[in-house]
Amino acid sequence: MTKFINTTHGTTIAYNKIKGKKPGIVFLSGFKSDMQGKKAIYIENWAKENDHSFLRFDYSGHGESSGEFEKTYFSDWYKDAHYLITHLTEGKQILVGSSMGGWIMLMLAKCMPEKVSSMIGLAAAPDFPKILIWDKLNSYQKRELIKNKGLTKKNDDGTTNFFSYNFIKDSLENLTMIDEINFKGPVFLYHGMKDLDVPYELSIEISKKIVGTNEIRILLEKNAGHRLSDDNQLNTIISLIKQNISLL
Repeated sequence: MTKFINTTHGTTIAYNKIKGKKPGIVFLSGFKSDMQGKKAIYIENWAKENDHSFLRFDYSGHGESSGEFEKTYFSDWYKDAHYLITHLTEGKQILVGSSMGGWIMLMLAKCMPEKVSSMIGLAAAPDFPKILIWDKLNSYQKRELIKNKGLTKKNDDGTTNFFSYNFIKDSLENLTMIDEINFKGPVFLYHGMKDLDVPYELSIEISKKIVGTNEIRILLEKNAGHRLSDDNQLNTIISLIKQNISLL
C-alpha cells in the first residue's frame, strides 16, 4: 500500500516499504520513471519472499509524489532519496540504482557512506546531462540550447525527452565523476552493450572512479538495450543481488 511522507525540504513523497529481517534494499528509479516500474516491482516481490526489507519511492515531480516534473531537478531528487533513506530505513542498505538512479546511488555513497553497504548499478548514468548532452555540443549548439532554454533528445525506444537549461545547470553542480569515489563495499555494474541511451563504457568509467574496494564486478550483456526489464534480465538482477548479499 502506498504511503506518503512530508520531507523537511518541502516535498511529499510517495513510497512503498516492506519490513524484513535480512539486509535492506533500496531501489532508485531512473529519469522520468517511477516506483511502479517492472524492475522495482520484481525486486520487491523477491525481497518479500526472502524476508528482506525493501523501499521504493517516487521522486518529487514523479508518480504520486508532489511537485511538477518540469520544476524539479536532480538536486531535488537526490534530497528526496537522502531523506527517505535517513528516515525510513534501519542500518546499511543495498542500493540498486537504475539509469539516473545510478547517479543518485553514487551521490549517496559519497555523502552518506554510513548508510550504504553495497551498490548495484543497472545501466547507471551518473552525470549524464554533462557527459551525454552538454559535452557533445559545440559552442554554437550550447548558445542555442541556452537561447531556447533547453533541447529535445530522442531515446532508444523512439520517445523523446526535453532537457531544460535549468536542469542541465543544476546537474553540473552535482557531478560525481569529476573525482574519485571512496567506497569500501561491493559494487556490481550491469549494462547492455546495445544500450543507445547510456553507452556501456560509462559503467567501465564508474569502476575506474571507485576506490577503496577490491570487489567491483561489471556484467555486460551483448544484446541488451537500456531498460534491462526482460524476464531473463530481471532474473539476472536478482542473481546479482544474491551475489552481492553473499559478500556482505
